[in-house]
Amino acid sequence: MNFRLLTAATLSFLAIACSSEDLETANFGSDIAKNKYNLVNATDYEIAFHLANTEVDGDKRNVSDDKYHVKTLISGSEPSKVTHEHNVNRTISFYAKSVNKVGMDEQEEVKISYDQDYHFVVMQNSNDTLDIKVVKASKNNHDNKFTVRVLASKTMTLTINGADIEFKRGEVSGWYQVENCNEDIMMGDEVISLCNASFDRSYLLVVGETGLMSTVLEY
Repeated sequence: MNFRLLTAATLSFLAIACSSEDLETANFGSDIAKNKYNLVNATDYEIAFHLANTEVDGDKRNVSDDKYHVKTLISGSEPSKVTHEHNVNRTISFYAKSVNKVGMDEQEEVKISYDQDYHFVVMQNSNDTLDIKVVKASKNNHDNKFTVRVLASKTMTLTINGADIEFKRGEVSGWYQVENCNEDIMMGDEVISLCNASFDRSYLLVVGETGLMSTVLEY
């Protein structure tokens, strides 16, 4: 009896210890269909990120299950990149939940492109619900400039290079080039600072009600 209990506990531990990527590789078994996902916590909460192929052999998966957990990021943390393998259907389920607040979660199913990297961004709405945005990674580097595009959690106006520009909630903007890291992008009287960024590189700026939530390097 003790042996059977020990075996069951051991198997349970191994199932929990497997990563989401391990599970997918066990299903598909190759490196040719893997995309990278930049996980971005643009909220005031600690967020658990989950990824799963939506269906395998016609069976729909429950992406909120712990075995599809890939990473937990605290508020204010740097984005974290993971690799995830997809099947021929290429429909991925994205799930995020607050570790600190019960019932604060969100799920999206997205048809992704083959061999394309993404940003998996979790934003916070004004009513403390979560919003998932899956954004294709891109870049548009310019010498001696910061090149940025904006993803706003609510419709807002930013001033870039002296011009007032409206950004729609949940929409990724076009590209803007700025030269001064601490002056060229403003939210009202508040500076959207790029002084921790680098010239010649491209960034996705996730902006919320209180200002800049995350600066995401476009690789």
